[in-house]
Amino acid sequence: MGPYRLETIIGSGGMGTVYRGIDERTGDKAAIKILPSNMSHNEGLRERFQREIETLLQLKHPNIVRLFGFGEEDGELFYAMELVEGRSLAEVIVKTPIKHWRTVVKYSLSIAAGLRQAHDMGIVHRDIKPANVLITRDNKVKILDFGIARLFGATGVTMAGGIVGTADYMAPEQAFGEGVTPKADLYSLGALMYAMLARQPPFRGNTVTEILDKLRYNEPIPIDRLVEALPNDLSQLVTQLLEKNPEHRVPTARALCRRLEALLELPEDTDFDLNLADHSTRAPSAPGDDYQLKDSDEVAPTLDPQSRKLAEAPTMQLSGEEEPSDLKPKNKSSATEASATIVTQRGIQDEPKTRFTTVAEQRQRTSEEESRRVKSTAWINYIQIGGLLVALGVVVAVMLIAPQKPGAEQIYDSIETSANEGNLAEVSEQMDDFLERFPEDPRSEYVAQLKEELNLRRQENRYRLAAAIGRGNQGLHPVEQIYLDAMKTNEFDPIAARDKLQGLILAFGPAQTQQGDIARCLVLAERRLKQLNASLTSQSKQQTASIRERLEYAERIAADDPQKAERIYRGVIQLLQDEPWGLNLANDAQMRLNNLGSR
Repeated sequence: MGPYRLETIIGSGGMGTVYRGIDERTGDKAAIKILPSNMSHNEGLRERFQREIETLLQLKHPNIVRLFGFGEEDGELFYAMELVEGRSLAEVIVKTPIKHWRTVVKYSLSIAAGLRQAHDMGIVHRDIKPANVLITRDNKVKILDFGIARLFGATGVTMAGGIVGTADYMAPEQAFGEGVTPKADLYSLGALMYAMLARQPPFRGNTVTEILDKLRYNEPIPIDRLVEALPNDLSQLVTQLLEKNPEHRVPTARALCRRLEALLELPEDTDFDLNLADHSTRAPSAPGDDYQLKDSDEVAPTLDPQSRKLAEAPTMQLSGEEEPSDLKPKNKSSATEASATIVTQRGIQDEPKTRFTTVAEQRQRTSEEESRRVKSTAWINYIQIGGLLVALGVVVAVMLIAPQKPGAEQIYDSIETSANEGNLAEVSEQMDDFLERFPEDPRSEYVAQLKEELNLRRQENRYRLAAAIGRGNQGLHPVEQIYLDAMKTNEFDPIAARDKLQGLILAFGPAQTQQGDIARCLVLAERRLKQLNASLTSQSKQQTASIRERLEYAERIAADDPQKAERIYRGVIQLLQDEPWGLNLANDAQMRLNNLGSR
């Protein structure tokens, strides 16, 4: 293919086959990706292939696989990229599971850094998954295959009715045909973090339909339930990235990088081996897609059949596409020739059959064409520059007139006002904004407490809803199940409910020793126990006063109406025989009854 001699197949997928190749001019190694021959007449796929090259040409980042050049050989389109030695993240998860949460954060930070540059350039990857992340021998991270990314504002090149992505790691809005933004990549990265920690993606299923159904209607099991003793900030970050509503996720890859960097600054004594909880499920699978890494220059690693069978979520294929057949490597002896384009008309005999363009040549050609165009249309450019200056003036004027982004004082005043009025839910986003932008502000601790209080209220509402619809024990931790049972018992037996809550707190508490939903559930249990104790104490005081008054009345009428006095004494004894708080009153009534009989 062009100047490259193809040696072995590294991997294959819906967009083509990847070979290990050698540049016969220089001896440099490369990974060569080729569009399948049986799809070369499909203009939609050719356009997608062209889009892939255009996208890769714009990206230059240490965490993104580098493009060397592109070309065409006998009508077959191909491009050359760096050959990375190491393994895919899917193989790492399956064969050598990650032992430390800090490693997960470091890998995630590298991926987020690569996505940050792509997002800043208006490029969304759309298929972040373990098979598309490469871990080099020196433990560096490389993102692979921006081939299904699409430039903002560009015409879509997916075929009618088709979606691009991998179901296990796909954002809900992408899966269901809604607008895709950079936050779709952040969801996929959250799912990837989930898989690195729990060794399984957020949702599993035997079919794409089953996975998509769970993606639409279910919430993933909280990561701190599957993996013991994770830092609370890490489990909360994963949960936020997996929010179904994009507006509730981390706003940008840049903000995500800051959050991940903050996690790496946690004290070293928080390091530990990752231990899956007893109810964790099967591990994720090894890759079966596109570009697999080389363990050495000589031998291409292959996955065992079981690992391939468990690979990862089904890859969503375009409507009308077929899986590519394996291609045989070709040895070409003809000389190479640079060309200005990779798209040719097949069957024209006087066209060169071999074309290859390096990235440098393409950039130089683009620069020369741009220079000629500028010289021939200089007067148009002057008009455009004038228009831009006018537009810039308008923008500056609007910026001066428009209100500035609210500062710490303004945001805090809004939060405090809503807190005093009991409307914390209305300022949830303002609290997140304050904590992210002003973490050093001395009031941030109070804002964090308000945010946690809001989380407690929301969790309490979820419990009430679960109990109301009769699904209280489905998918809940035992601590949450006991809490719900106590709340139901409280409706007819407050004392029994109090005893259950006391036992729950003694067995699993205090709340400070737990994390996530379990910690919040124990906080709610402690609050409810305090309320029940206060209520029961108040009730017992009122009943004691009322019964004491009744005993005194019986004492006054005992001489004139001993039968009525006897009934009152016996009623009090029967009423209080099983009440610990009424033991003294019951003994008093019994003594008076005995005295009445001796008269």
